[in-house]
Amino acid sequence: MILSKRAVATLLAAAAVLPASVAFSPTSSRATALRTRTWSTTSRGVASVSPPAPSIADRTVTTTTKKSDDSLLTNKPVGWDCDDAANCVEVDPCDEVKCRTSLDVRIHGQWYDLSGWRKAHPAGAHWIDWYDGRDATEVMDAFHSAKARKMWSRLPKSAEETVMILEAEVPADSSTQMNFRKLQKQLEDDGWYERDPIYEIKLLGIFGGLCVGAAATAHTVPAASIMLTALAMTNAGWLGHDYVHGVDQWSTNLRQFVSVAAGLGPTWWSDKHNKHHALTNEMGVDEDIATDPFIYPYVPSPENDNPLRRIQHWIFFIPFSFLFALWRFDTLKVAVDAVEEKRT
Repeated sequence: MILSKRAVATLLAAAAVLPASVAFSPTSSRATALRTRTWSTTSRGVASVSPPAPSIADRTVTTTTKKSDDSLLTNKPVGWDCDDAANCVEVDPCDEVKCRTSLDVRIHGQWYDLSGWRKAHPAGAHWIDWYDGRDATEVMDAFHSAKARKMWSRLPKSAEETVMILEAEVPADSSTQMNFRKLQKQLEDDGWYERDPIYEIKLLGIFGGLCVGAAATAHTVPAASIMLTALAMTNAGWLGHDYVHGVDQWSTNLRQFVSVAAGLGPTWWSDKHNKHHALTNEMGVDEDIATDPFIYPYVPSPENDNPLRRIQHWIFFIPFSFLFALWRFDTLKVAVDAVEEKRT
């Protein structure tokens, strides 16, 4: 969603005093294994580490139920199965091979077992997996519509014994986090998140004007046409950025704008760039910094280094052009996978 200048300024001021280490809750020991793996990327500059699958050894999923004689209590394994409206029912967590473990995520101070919801999550199960044993309040508030934010309260709560273990491992919400959430809610309640249609039409008009100008000068002033095309593509990228991130109806209606105007798929963008905002600069996770061997945003290990890295600040526009082509290829691949996996 797009905020007004005042809202942006206020949020930036708050973000300036919000260290990255507390912007999102630090990982618990159950999610730390992923971060200790060696950072590596594929030959196409995409992070090669997958989200950690919940380990059976991590937790025992139990619920307390009465025996038939109503006199004793016993622990019985339980699992959950949820539909896309977050309506969940208890199911047997075990099949003939193994038992499903809980997948616990903290939202606004409450732990929820999302093991049954992960497959129904519209954006894909991998998002849920990344937050096993972590606080996801900011991600829940920032990346979800008002309707979606009302759904999580229907999800099953984590078992009490699991919560006790997690609360001992995962740091409590800091005062900075709590104040940031209050500020965000206040801005939303005061109407600063409401979109200005006239302003939005102006932005689209600028993009349209650049496109018309580029086409009109293509045969008469090629240099001007090239410049206008570059500005139009840049403009399309930023507008598409806001529409893919946005969670209001305007963004939903214009979600495919980035596909038409910039040749980038919204599902690919969401997977790649939302992860950057949610798990910023976490090596092995944030694909926005997985740009080697085209661009190195960090000093790699000696065996993965490249002599061109030392002069990349002089020639960055060349490898960046290859990245732009690669992103279009990845867009097509992710689009096919998303259709097969029935996710948006």
